[in-house]
Amino acid sequence: MSRSLNSSVRWLAVALLCFLWLWPAHAKELRIEKFDAQIAVLPNGSVHVAEAITVNFIGGPWHGLYREIPVEYVTPQGMNYSLLLNVERVTNGAYQPLKYDSSRERQYRKLKIYVDNADNSVQTIIIEYTVSDALRFFEDHDEFYWNITGDEWTVPINSASASISLPAAAQNIRANVYTGTYRSRARDAVAEVVGNRVEVHTTAPLAYHEGLTVAIAFDKGAVKAPTTADKIVFFLRSNWPLGLPVIVAAFMFWLWWTKGRDPRLRPIAAQYEPPDKLTPSEVGTLVDNSADMRDITAAIIDLAVRGYLVIEEHTIDHMMGLWKDKDYSFILKKDGTDWSALKPHEQALLGGIFNNSTAGETVSMSSLNNQFYKSLPTIKNRVFDSLVSQGYYSRRPDSVRSTYLGAGLVLGFLAIWGGSAAGRSLGMPGTPFIIAGILIGAVICAFGWFMPARTVSGTRALEDVLGFEDFLAHVEADRFNRMIRTPEMFEKFLPFAMALGVEKNWSKAFQNIYTQPPSWYQGGGFGPQFYPYGFVNNLNAMSSQASTVFASAPRSSGGSGFSGGGGFSGGGFGGGGGGGF
Repeated sequence: MSRSLNSSVRWLAVALLCFLWLWPAHAKELRIEKFDAQIAVLPNGSVHVAEAITVNFIGGPWHGLYREIPVEYVTPQGMNYSLLLNVERVTNGAYQPLKYDSSRERQYRKLKIYVDNADNSVQTIIIEYTVSDALRFFEDHDEFYWNITGDEWTVPINSASASISLPAAAQNIRANVYTGTYRSRARDAVAEVVGNRVEVHTTAPLAYHEGLTVAIAFDKGAVKAPTTADKIVFFLRSNWPLGLPVIVAAFMFWLWWTKGRDPRLRPIAAQYEPPDKLTPSEVGTLVDNSADMRDITAAIIDLAVRGYLVIEEHTIDHMMGLWKDKDYSFILKKDGTDWSALKPHEQALLGGIFNNSTAGETVSMSSLNNQFYKSLPTIKNRVFDSLVSQGYYSRRPDSVRSTYLGAGLVLGFLAIWGGSAAGRSLGMPGTPFIIAGILIGAVICAFGWFMPARTVSGTRALEDVLGFEDFLAHVEADRFNRMIRTPEMFEKFLPFAMALGVEKNWSKAFQNIYTQPPSWYQGGGFGPQFYPYGFVNNLNAMSSQASTVFASAPRSSGGSGFSGGGGFSGGGFGGGGGGGF
């Protein structure tokens, strides 16, 4: 049995040796015997490349070779730089055309070159292409930094060489050469400057994922440097997502031009009454399409003038009189049953201040801190609803602005998210897409602020409001000197002047007419001599404090919120790799 076992082992060993001896003859293998590039740097700044790749197709079946050349790069600033590469022709060693497919895969331009009867043959494939932006321009020199073979080949390269010709005017030519994997500084190659040419060849085979790179510098003036306009065009072509906000801006401008503009204003004539019995809040809102705190505090003054409440000013001493501040009390003069003559927003304002709606009820302004804010949305809504119901707007301005603000935020986010995903598929950095998304959102939000449009009726009312504002602001002008100005007129129109921001002009016109403090405003320490201008300052102080108190809300909890290192293999433009198929 032992002899039989030994015999079986010997026969198995012989069979294994035969298999190993026969296997290489039938295995499928690809070898790059030689990679030679003829490169011409042209005076216009473009570069012509002719790659002659000698391929040994061992075994089979083989259909051809594919070549991948990077065309998208990331700048030190995180932006994209596109290599503008144009394939001119693909031929065999006899310069007969070969069929090829060209496509984009991530950051690569991929050429799939078909070779007939490739099995067990040595074929030379010549790829010719032109690159228009492969040079780099510095202050003291120009440079051609080119990855000749690429360092992403899945097979070794037995030898590699290149002949780079520069324009005849090139002076002070110097060259560095690098080999190895990406970022290697190995120099298993020789570079020799001969006249206006640089001859480069390897001194050792290039292994898997190793390549040959050359960096050539020469004095400025030999090639045409790009102009500022050229640089802008190249930048925008490389970072095309940045053009999307321009398109969005053009669309938004068209939308604003057709949908967001008011009808044209007619010449403004002075008006001596607010139009259509509008309240101060409505007047202030109609002017700027926004229901501001100034419009709401002006309504308080108006309600006081009309006898619905009294404002009482208090001075509070602190630290034995070392410093003082003011508080105010609101005293209701009419029961809630008497509010029916008021407009809805005025009723909501009184309801936000007074709890019981009973005459005589007194509420301090400080007690409304962190409380009144709950009533603000209702008051603003009713102001807008009133203007819409009167036909001044087809849609509420705050709703229009909110819609565009939301659209801007959503579309900006989608542009960033979707664009970044598209960038990854194209081999581009995400920075241009992020910037574009932010700009798209900002453009929509910015245009959205100006999109609320008044109707024809609203525009006519605005004309009257602007005429009324002109009257309030220029009541001391000669054309108004003959008007009968009374204390009642001062009080009646003071809330409107405050809503329109011209209350100081209005007060100056009544300097010697309005000489006694009103019954609806108590305290204030006016002294023996009462001045309307000083009284208006008191009202402004009260309004400013009311704006802060009315808008205050409890705080919610939350949670915390190419220089310096020289060159290397694989650097510069060009590169990539390839393989068989």
